[in-house]
Amino acid sequence: MRKFQALSLSAALLASLLLGGCANNAASSDAASSDSAASEPEATPEPTPAPPAANPLTGAADADYTGKRPVAVTLRNMTGSTPQWGIASADVLVEGVTEGTTASLMALYANPDSIAKAGPVGPARDLLLQVALPLNAVPVHIDKNIYASNLLNTLVYQDLDGYHIGKTAFAFDQDRQNAGYAEENCWYTTAELINSGLASYGVSLNGDNTPLFQFGERPAVDPADRSGMNLTITFSPDDIDCLNYDTGTGLYALSNGDGSPVQDADNGQQVGFTNVFVFYASSGIKDDGYTRQYDMTAGTGLYLHGGAWERINWTKEDATGPFAITNEAGETLVVSPGKSFIAIWGGYYGQSISLTAADGSAQTLPDKPALLESGIPDDAAAAAEAEYKAAQEATNAQAELARAQAELPDAQTALEEAQAALDADPENQDLITARDNAQANVDALNAILAAAEQQDGQAE
Repeated sequence: MRKFQALSLSAALLASLLLGGCANNAASSDAASSDSAASEPEATPEPTPAPPAANPLTGAADADYTGKRPVAVTLRNMTGSTPQWGIASADVLVEGVTEGTTASLMALYANPDSIAKAGPVGPARDLLLQVALPLNAVPVHIDKNIYASNLLNTLVYQDLDGYHIGKTAFAFDQDRQNAGYAEENCWYTTAELINSGLASYGVSLNGDNTPLFQFGERPAVDPADRSGMNLTITFSPDDIDCLNYDTGTGLYALSNGDGSPVQDADNGQQVGFTNVFVFYASSGIKDDGYTRQYDMTAGTGLYLHGGAWERINWTKEDATGPFAITNEAGETLVVSPGKSFIAIWGGYYGQSISLTAADGSAQTLPDKPALLESGIPDDAAAAAEAEYKAAQEATNAQAELARAQAELPDAQTALEEAQAALDADPENQDLITARDNAQANVDALNAILAAAEQQDGQAE
Protein backbone atom coordinates (compact mmCIF):
# COMPACT_ATOMS: atom_id res chain seq x y z
CA MET A 1 0.00 0.00 0.00
CA ARG A 2 2.75 2.46 0.83
CA LYS A 3 4.50 1.65 -2.39
CA PHE A 4 1.31 2.42 -4.31
CA GLN A 5 0.85 5.65 -2.45
CA ALA A 6 4.43 6.64 -3.19
CA LEU A 7 3.94 5.96 -6.85
CA SER A 8 0.73 7.92 -6.78
CA LEU A 9 2.48 10.88 -5.19
CA SER A 10 5.28 10.71 -7.71
CA ALA A 11 2.78 10.68 -10.56
CA ALA A 12 0.88 13.60 -9.07
CA LEU A 13 4.09 15.60 -8.65
CA LEU A 14 5.09 14.96 -12.25
CA ALA A 15 1.65 15.97 -13.50
CA SER A 16 1.83 19.12 -11.42
CA LEU A 17 5.23 20.00 -12.86
CA LEU A 18 4.06 19.36 -16.38
CA LEU A 19 0.89 21.41 -15.94
CA GLY A 20 2.83 24.17 -14.28
CA GLY A 21 5.24 24.28 -17.14
CA CYS A 22 2.38 24.63 -19.62
CA ALA A 23 0.86 27.50 -17.62
CA ASN A 24 4.13 29.39 -17.47
CA ASN A 25 4.65 29.06 -21.21
CA ALA A 26 1.13 30.40 -21.92
CA ALA A 27 1.73 33.40 -19.68
CA SER A 28 5.05 34.10 -21.35
CA SER A 29 3.38 33.90 -24.77
CA ASP A 30 0.65 36.35 -23.74
CA ALA A 31 3.23 38.77 -22.38
CA ALA A 32 5.25 38.58 -25.56
CA SER A 33 2.15 39.25 -27.64
CA SER A 34 1.29 42.25 -25.49
CA ASP A 35 4.81 43.67 -25.83
CA SER A 36 4.72 43.18 -29.60
CA ALA A 37 1.40 45.02 -29.92
CA ALA A 38 2.65 47.91 -27.81
CA SER A 39 5.76 48.30 -29.95
CA GLU A 40 3.81 48.71 -33.24
CA PRO A 41 3.14 52.46 -34.11
CA GLU A 42 -0.46 53.55 -34.50
CA ALA A 43 -1.53 54.36 -38.07
CA THR A 44 -1.60 58.17 -38.74
CA PRO A 45 -4.86 59.21 -40.45
CA GLU A 46 -4.45 60.86 -43.83
CA PRO A 47 -4.96 64.66 -43.54
CA THR A 48 -8.12 65.95 -45.21
CA PRO A 49 -7.04 68.20 -48.07
CA ALA A 50 -8.27 71.78 -47.86
CA PRO A 51 -11.07 72.48 -50.32
CA PRO A 52 -10.03 74.60 -53.31
CA ALA A 53 -10.56 78.32 -52.74
CA ALA A 54 -13.39 79.83 -54.78
CA ASN A 55 -12.99 82.91 -56.94
CA PRO A 56 -12.69 85.76 -54.39
CA LEU A 57 -14.36 88.22 -56.76
CA THR A 58 -17.28 86.13 -58.05
CA GLY A 59 -17.66 83.34 -55.50
CA ALA A 60 -17.59 80.76 -58.32
CA ALA A 61 -15.91 77.42 -57.60
CA ASP A 62 -14.59 77.14 -61.14
CA ALA A 63 -10.90 76.70 -60.18
CA ASP A 64 -8.57 76.80 -57.20
CA TYR A 65 -7.70 80.39 -56.34
CA THR A 66 -5.57 79.53 -53.31
CA GLY A 67 -2.54 81.80 -53.18
CA LYS A 68 -3.55 83.92 -56.19
CA ARG A 69 -3.63 87.70 -55.91
CA PRO A 70 -6.16 89.56 -58.08
CA VAL A 71 -5.14 92.26 -60.53
CA ALA A 72 -6.80 95.70 -60.75
CA VAL A 73 -6.36 97.45 -64.12
CA THR A 74 -7.41 101.08 -64.45
CA LEU A 75 -8.99 101.69 -67.86
CA ARG A 76 -9.24 104.94 -69.75
CA ASN A 77 -12.88 106.00 -70.04
CA MET A 78 -12.76 109.42 -71.67
CA THR A 79 -14.28 110.26 -75.05
CA GLY A 80 -12.29 108.45 -77.73
CA SER A 81 -11.12 105.61 -75.48
CA THR A 82 -13.84 103.07 -76.24
CA PRO A 83 -14.27 100.26 -76.87
CA GLN A 84 -11.98 98.95 -74.17
CA TRP A 85 -10.16 95.62 -74.19
CA GLY A 86 -10.85 93.07 -71.48
CA ILE A 87 -14.01 94.50 -69.91
CA ALA A 88 -16.17 91.47 -70.79
CA SER A 89 -13.68 89.07 -69.17
CA ALA A 90 -13.29 91.13 -65.98
CA ASP A 91 -14.83 89.68 -62.82
CA VAL A 92 -15.76 93.12 -61.49
CA LEU A 93 -16.04 96.60 -62.99
CA VAL A 94 -15.85 99.61 -60.65
CA GLU A 95 -16.89 103.07 -61.81
CA GLY A 96 -17.05 106.48 -60.17
CA VAL A 97 -16.27 110.11 -60.98
CA THR A 98 -12.88 111.11 -59.60
CA GLU A 99 -12.51 114.46 -61.36
CA GLY A 100 -14.19 116.35 -64.15
CA THR A 101 -17.43 114.87 -65.48
CA THR A 102 -16.34 111.47 -66.79
CA ALA A 103 -16.25 108.49 -64.44
CA SER A 104 -13.04 106.54 -63.97
CA LEU A 105 -13.16 102.79 -64.59
CA MET A 106 -11.30 99.84 -63.04
CA ALA A 107 -11.42 96.16 -64.08
CA LEU A 108 -10.68 93.46 -61.49
CA TYR A 109 -9.48 89.98 -62.44
CA ALA A 110 -9.20 87.13 -59.92
CA ASN A 111 -7.13 85.02 -62.31
CA PRO A 112 -4.38 87.23 -63.79
CA ASP A 113 -3.55 84.50 -66.32
CA SER A 114 -6.94 85.13 -67.94
CA ILE A 115 -5.95 88.63 -69.08
CA ALA A 116 -5.48 88.27 -72.82
CA LYS A 117 -5.52 92.03 -73.34
CA ALA A 118 -6.70 94.86 -71.08
CA GLY A 119 -6.80 98.54 -71.90
CA PRO A 120 -6.45 101.25 -72.86
CA VAL A 121 -4.72 101.53 -69.51
CA GLY A 122 -5.37 104.75 -67.62
CA PRO A 123 -4.05 106.58 -64.54
CA ALA A 124 -4.71 105.36 -60.99
CA ARG A 125 -7.14 107.18 -58.72
CA ASP A 126 -7.37 106.81 -54.94
CA LEU A 127 -11.14 106.17 -55.06
CA LEU A 128 -10.65 103.06 -57.18
CA LEU A 129 -7.66 101.90 -55.12
CA GLN A 130 -9.86 101.82 -52.03
CA VAL A 131 -11.79 98.99 -53.68
CA ALA A 132 -8.69 97.12 -54.88
CA LEU A 133 -6.39 97.30 -51.86
CA PRO A 134 -8.57 95.30 -49.42
CA LEU A 135 -8.42 92.42 -51.90
CA ASN A 136 -4.60 92.41 -51.91
CA ALA A 137 -4.90 93.14 -55.62
CA VAL A 138 -2.00 94.39 -57.73
CA PRO A 139 -2.84 97.88 -59.09
CA VAL A 140 -1.92 98.19 -62.79
CA HIS A 141 -2.05 101.63 -64.42
CA ILE A 142 -0.14 104.24 -66.38
CA ASP A 143 0.57 107.27 -64.18
CA LYS A 144 -1.47 108.34 -61.13
CA ASN A 145 -2.57 111.53 -59.45
CA ILE A 146 -1.00 112.83 -56.26
CA TYR A 147 -3.70 111.33 -54.03
CA ALA A 148 -3.25 107.82 -55.43
CA SER A 149 0.51 108.21 -55.19
CA ASN A 150 0.33 109.34 -51.56
CA LEU A 151 -1.95 106.44 -50.64
CA LEU A 152 0.35 103.81 -52.15
CA ASN A 153 3.46 105.39 -50.70
CA THR A 154 1.95 105.61 -47.21
CA LEU A 155 1.04 101.92 -47.31
CA VAL A 156 4.35 100.96 -49.00
CA TYR A 157 2.18 99.13 -51.52
CA GLN A 158 3.84 98.02 -54.77
CA ASP A 159 1.91 98.89 -57.91
CA LEU A 160 2.71 98.43 -61.60
CA ASP A 161 2.89 101.86 -63.21
CA GLY A 162 3.71 102.23 -66.88
CA TYR A 163 4.91 105.76 -66.22
CA HIS A 164 7.93 104.18 -64.51
CA ILE A 165 8.27 100.69 -65.94
CA GLY A 166 7.28 101.38 -69.55
CA LYS A 167 7.23 98.60 -72.13
CA THR A 168 8.34 95.95 -69.65
CA ALA A 169 4.67 95.68 -68.64
CA PHE A 170 2.79 97.59 -71.35
CA ALA A 171 2.50 97.49 -75.13
CA PHE A 172 1.30 99.86 -77.83
CA ASP A 173 -1.37 98.97 -80.38
CA GLN A 174 -0.21 100.63 -83.59
CA ASP A 175 -3.25 99.45 -85.55
CA ARG A 176 -5.49 101.28 -83.12
CA GLN A 177 -3.56 104.51 -83.57
CA ASN A 178 -3.64 104.04 -87.34
CA ALA A 179 -7.41 103.83 -87.04
CA GLY A 180 -7.46 107.35 -85.61
CA TYR A 181 -7.19 106.83 -81.85
CA ALA A 182 -5.13 109.21 -79.75
CA GLU A 183 -1.83 107.80 -78.50
CA GLU A 184 -2.93 107.60 -74.85
CA ASN A 185 -5.84 105.36 -75.88
CA CYS A 186 -3.60 102.72 -77.48
CA TRP A 187 -1.64 101.32 -74.51
CA TYR A 188 -2.60 97.92 -73.12
CA THR A 189 -1.28 95.08 -70.96
CA THR A 190 -1.52 91.27 -70.83
CA ALA A 191 -0.96 88.51 -68.27
CA GLU A 192 2.54 87.93 -69.62
CA LEU A 193 3.42 91.62 -69.49
CA ILE A 194 2.09 91.98 -65.94
CA ASN A 195 4.19 89.04 -64.76
CA SER A 196 7.21 90.47 -66.53
CA GLY A 197 6.75 93.85 -64.91
CA LEU A 198 6.32 92.44 -61.42
CA ALA A 199 9.36 90.21 -61.84
CA SER A 200 11.47 93.30 -62.46
CA TYR A 201 10.45 94.49 -58.97
CA GLY A 202 11.00 91.08 -57.41
CA VAL A 203 7.26 90.78 -56.77
CA SER A 204 4.98 87.91 -57.76
CA LEU A 205 1.26 87.34 -58.07
CA ASN A 206 1.40 84.68 -55.37
CA GLY A 207 -0.25 85.72 -52.14
CA ASP A 208 -3.40 85.81 -50.11
CA ASN A 209 -6.70 87.08 -51.40
CA THR A 210 -9.84 88.24 -49.63
CA PRO A 211 -13.41 87.61 -50.84
CA LEU A 212 -15.05 90.78 -52.10
CA PHE A 213 -18.47 89.81 -50.69
CA GLN A 214 -20.09 87.03 -48.70
CA PHE A 215 -21.20 84.82 -51.55
CA GLY A 216 -23.98 82.26 -51.33
CA GLU A 217 -27.05 80.96 -53.06
CA ARG A 218 -30.05 83.27 -53.00
CA PRO A 219 -33.70 82.35 -53.47
CA ALA A 220 -34.90 82.61 -57.05
CA VAL A 221 -36.71 85.87 -57.80
CA ASP A 222 -40.40 85.47 -58.52
CA PRO A 223 -41.11 87.01 -61.95
CA ALA A 224 -43.94 88.91 -60.29
CA ASP A 225 -41.43 90.59 -57.95
CA ARG A 226 -39.04 91.94 -60.59
CA SER A 227 -38.87 95.44 -59.21
CA GLY A 228 -35.37 96.27 -60.44
CA MET A 229 -35.26 95.68 -64.17
CA ASN A 230 -33.81 98.85 -65.67
CA LEU A 231 -31.28 101.00 -63.85
CA THR A 232 -29.95 104.31 -65.18
CA ILE A 233 -26.96 105.87 -63.44
CA THR A 234 -26.15 109.43 -64.46
CA PHE A 235 -22.58 110.22 -63.46
CA SER A 236 -22.85 113.47 -65.45
CA PRO A 237 -25.06 114.67 -68.32
CA ASP A 238 -22.52 113.31 -70.81
CA ASP A 239 -21.68 110.08 -68.91
CA ILE A 240 -24.66 107.77 -68.39
CA ASP A 241 -24.74 104.01 -67.74
CA CYS A 242 -27.81 101.85 -68.31
CA LEU A 243 -28.05 98.34 -66.82
CA ASN A 244 -31.01 96.38 -68.14
CA TYR A 245 -31.94 92.92 -66.86
CA ASP A 246 -32.17 90.19 -69.48
CA THR A 247 -34.48 87.39 -68.33
CA GLY A 248 -32.90 85.06 -70.88
CA THR A 249 -29.31 85.35 -69.65
CA GLY A 250 -30.03 86.36 -66.07
CA LEU A 251 -27.56 89.22 -66.46
CA TYR A 252 -27.73 93.00 -66.35
CA ALA A 253 -26.48 94.13 -69.76
CA LEU A 254 -24.48 97.37 -69.75
CA SER A 255 -25.33 100.06 -72.31
CA ASN A 256 -24.44 103.69 -72.89
CA GLY A 257 -26.92 106.48 -72.33
CA ASP A 258 -27.82 106.49 -76.03
CA GLY A 259 -28.76 102.80 -75.85
CA SER A 260 -25.68 101.49 -77.63
CA PRO A 261 -24.17 98.36 -76.00
CA VAL A 262 -20.91 98.58 -74.08
CA GLN A 263 -18.80 96.00 -75.90
CA ASP A 264 -15.38 94.44 -75.49
CA ALA A 265 -12.91 95.54 -78.17
CA ASP A 266 -11.56 91.98 -78.37
CA ASN A 267 -14.70 90.10 -79.32
CA GLY A 268 -17.57 92.55 -79.53
CA GLN A 269 -19.26 90.89 -76.55
CA GLN A 270 -21.62 93.09 -74.57
CA VAL A 271 -20.69 93.39 -70.92
CA GLY A 272 -23.09 91.77 -68.45
CA PHE A 273 -23.29 91.21 -64.68
CA THR A 274 -25.08 88.93 -62.23
CA ASN A 275 -24.90 91.58 -59.50
CA VAL A 276 -25.16 95.36 -59.60
CA PHE A 277 -24.24 97.59 -56.66
CA VAL A 278 -24.63 101.33 -56.25
CA PHE A 279 -22.75 102.59 -53.20
CA TYR A 280 -24.07 105.98 -52.11
CA ALA A 281 -21.17 108.05 -50.69
CA SER A 282 -21.16 111.63 -49.46
CA SER A 283 -18.92 113.72 -51.69
CA GLY A 284 -17.12 117.01 -51.88
CA ILE A 285 -13.97 118.49 -53.42
CA LYS A 286 -10.36 117.82 -52.39
CA ASP A 287 -7.89 120.58 -51.59
CA ASP A 288 -6.83 120.95 -55.23
CA GLY A 289 -10.31 122.36 -55.96
CA TYR A 290 -10.88 119.81 -58.71
CA THR A 291 -10.60 116.18 -57.58
CA ARG A 292 -13.66 114.57 -56.00
CA GLN A 293 -13.55 113.66 -52.33
CA TYR A 294 -15.73 110.81 -51.00
CA ASP A 295 -16.56 109.63 -47.50
CA MET A 296 -15.76 105.93 -47.94
CA THR A 297 -16.50 104.93 -44.34
CA ALA A 298 -20.25 104.31 -44.59
CA GLY A 299 -23.34 104.83 -46.69
CA THR A 300 -26.51 103.37 -48.11
CA GLY A 301 -27.07 102.01 -51.59
CA LEU A 302 -28.75 99.53 -53.91
CA TYR A 303 -28.24 95.86 -54.69
CA LEU A 304 -29.77 94.46 -57.87
CA HIS A 305 -29.99 90.76 -58.68
CA GLY A 306 -32.35 88.64 -60.74
CA GLY A 307 -34.46 91.62 -61.82
CA ALA A 308 -35.17 92.67 -58.22
CA TRP A 309 -33.56 95.23 -55.94
CA GLU A 310 -33.13 95.97 -52.26
CA ARG A 311 -31.70 98.74 -50.13
CA ILE A 312 -28.35 98.06 -48.50
CA ASN A 313 -26.12 99.68 -45.93
CA TRP A 314 -22.33 99.49 -46.10
CA THR A 315 -19.35 100.36 -43.95
CA LYS A 316 -15.60 100.38 -44.56
CA GLU A 317 -12.98 100.95 -41.87
CA ASP A 318 -10.26 102.53 -43.99
CA ALA A 319 -8.57 102.40 -47.39
CA THR A 320 -7.47 98.80 -46.84
CA GLY A 321 -10.67 97.65 -45.14
CA PRO A 322 -13.19 95.53 -47.06
CA PHE A 323 -16.81 96.51 -47.59
CA ALA A 324 -19.18 95.19 -44.91
CA ILE A 325 -22.66 95.13 -46.45
CA THR A 326 -25.96 94.48 -44.70
CA ASN A 327 -29.56 94.33 -45.81
CA GLU A 328 -32.35 96.40 -44.26
CA ALA A 329 -32.74 93.84 -41.47
CA GLY A 330 -29.11 94.41 -40.49
CA GLU A 331 -28.01 90.96 -41.66
CA THR A 332 -24.89 90.40 -43.73
CA LEU A 333 -25.90 90.58 -47.37
CA VAL A 334 -25.60 87.28 -49.21
CA VAL A 335 -24.43 87.95 -52.76
CA SER A 336 -25.14 85.59 -55.60
CA PRO A 337 -22.03 84.06 -57.22
CA GLY A 338 -21.22 85.86 -60.46
CA LYS A 339 -19.69 89.01 -61.92
CA SER A 340 -20.47 92.39 -60.37
CA PHE A 341 -20.74 96.02 -61.41
CA ILE A 342 -20.00 98.55 -58.66
CA ALA A 343 -20.91 102.22 -59.03
CA ILE A 344 -19.71 104.75 -56.45
CA TRP A 345 -22.24 107.56 -56.61
CA GLY A 346 -22.11 110.91 -54.81
CA GLY A 347 -25.50 112.29 -55.81
CA TYR A 348 -24.16 115.80 -56.24
CA TYR A 349 -25.47 118.34 -58.77
CA GLY A 350 -25.66 116.81 -62.25
CA GLN A 351 -25.93 113.22 -60.98
CA SER A 352 -29.10 111.15 -60.78
CA ILE A 353 -30.38 107.58 -60.53
CA SER A 354 -33.61 106.02 -61.77
CA LEU A 355 -34.89 102.44 -61.53
CA THR A 356 -37.97 100.86 -63.05
CA ALA A 357 -39.77 97.57 -62.46
CA ALA A 358 -40.91 95.05 -65.05
CA ASP A 359 -44.20 96.94 -65.45
CA GLY A 360 -42.33 100.20 -66.06
CA SER A 361 -43.18 101.73 -62.70
CA ALA A 362 -40.55 104.02 -61.19
CA GLN A 363 -39.11 102.84 -57.88
CA THR A 364 -38.73 104.99 -54.79
CA LEU A 365 -35.01 104.92 -54.03
CA PRO A 366 -33.06 105.95 -50.91
CA ASP A 367 -32.39 109.67 -50.51
CA LYS A 368 -29.21 110.82 -52.14
CA PRO A 369 -26.23 111.17 -49.79
CA ALA A 370 -25.59 114.43 -48.01
CA LEU A 371 -22.72 116.56 -49.26
CA LEU A 372 -19.46 116.90 -47.39
CA GLU A 373 -18.56 120.37 -46.13
CA SER A 374 -16.43 120.88 -49.24
CA GLY A 375 -19.33 119.98 -51.52
CA ILE A 376 -21.21 122.56 -53.56
CA PRO A 377 -24.97 122.79 -52.86
CA ASP A 378 -27.34 122.28 -55.77
CA ASP A 379 -28.53 125.90 -55.91
CA ALA A 380 -24.98 127.24 -55.92
CA ALA A 381 -23.96 124.66 -58.54
CA ALA A 382 -26.95 125.55 -60.71
CA ALA A 383 -26.12 129.26 -60.46
CA ALA A 384 -22.49 128.59 -61.33
CA GLU A 385 -23.53 126.46 -64.30
CA ALA A 386 -25.91 129.16 -65.54
CA GLU A 387 -23.19 131.77 -65.19
CA TYR A 388 -20.74 129.57 -67.05
CA LYS A 389 -23.22 128.92 -69.85
CA ALA A 390 -24.01 132.61 -70.15
CA ALA A 391 -20.32 133.45 -70.33
CA GLN A 392 -19.76 130.71 -72.87
CA GLU A 393 -22.67 131.91 -74.97
CA ALA A 394 -21.35 135.46 -74.84
CA THR A 395 -17.91 134.27 -75.90
CA ASN A 396 -19.41 132.27 -78.74
CA ALA A 397 -21.54 135.23 -79.81
CA GLN A 398 -18.51 137.50 -79.88
CA ALA A 399 -16.61 134.98 -81.97
CA GLU A 400 -19.56 134.64 -84.33
CA LEU A 401 -19.88 138.43 -84.63
CA ALA A 402 -16.19 138.78 -85.42
CA ARG A 403 -16.51 136.07 -88.06
CA ALA A 404 -19.53 137.80 -89.62
CA GLN A 405 -17.80 141.18 -89.72
CA ALA A 406 -14.72 139.63 -91.34
CA GLU A 407 -16.61 137.59 -93.92
CA LEU A 408 -19.33 140.06 -94.93
CA PRO A 409 -17.25 142.18 -97.37
CA ASP A 410 -16.13 139.09 -99.31
CA ALA A 411 -19.65 137.71 -99.26
CA GLN A 412 -21.05 140.92 -100.70
CA THR A 413 -18.38 140.91 -103.40
CA ALA A 414 -19.23 137.30 -104.25
CA LEU A 415 -22.91 138.24 -104.50
CA GLU A 416 -22.19 141.16 -106.83
CA GLU A 417 -20.07 138.95 -109.08
CA ALA A 418 -22.72 136.24 -109.13
CA GLN A 419 -25.39 138.79 -110.03
CA ALA A 420 -23.24 140.26 -112.80
CA ALA A 421 -22.64 136.82 -114.29
CA LEU A 422 -26.34 136.07 -114.13
CA ASP A 423 -27.21 139.36 -115.81
CA ALA A 424 -25.05 138.29 -118.75
CA ASP A 425 -26.73 134.88 -118.94
CA PRO A 426 -30.15 135.08 -117.25
CA GLU A 427 -31.27 131.54 -118.18
CA ASN A 428 -28.21 129.75 -116.76
CA GLN A 429 -29.44 127.61 -113.85
CA ASP A 430 -25.98 127.16 -112.36
CA LEU A 431 -25.55 130.92 -112.18
CA ILE A 432 -28.99 131.31 -110.63
CA THR A 433 -28.05 128.77 -107.93
CA ALA A 434 -24.70 130.51 -107.31
CA ARG A 435 -26.42 133.90 -106.99
CA ASP A 436 -29.02 132.49 -104.57
CA ASN A 437 -26.33 130.85 -102.41
CA ALA A 438 -24.32 134.09 -102.32
CA GLN A 439 -27.44 136.02 -101.33
CA ALA A 440 -28.25 133.52 -98.54
CA ASN A 441 -24.73 133.85 -97.16
CA VAL A 442 -24.94 137.65 -97.11
CA ASP A 443 -28.37 137.50 -95.43
CA ALA A 444 -27.07 135.13 -92.73
CA LEU A 445 -24.09 137.33 -91.96
CA ASN A 446 -26.30 140.46 -91.79
CA ALA A 447 -28.64 138.60 -89.41
CA ILE A 448 -25.75 137.89 -87.08
CA LEU A 449 -24.75 141.56 -87.13
CA ALA A 450 -28.34 142.67 -86.51
CA ALA A 451 -28.74 140.28 -83.57
CA ALA A 452 -25.52 141.56 -82.02
CA GLU A 453 -26.65 145.18 -82.39
CA GLN A 454 -30.01 144.33 -80.79
CA GLN A 455 -28.30 142.57 -77.89
CA ASP A 456 -26.04 145.55 -77.33
CA GLY A 457 -29.05 147.85 -77.33
CA GLN A 458 -30.85 145.73 -74.70
CA ALA A 459 -27.72 145.67 -72.54
CA GLU A 460 -27.59 149.46 -72.55
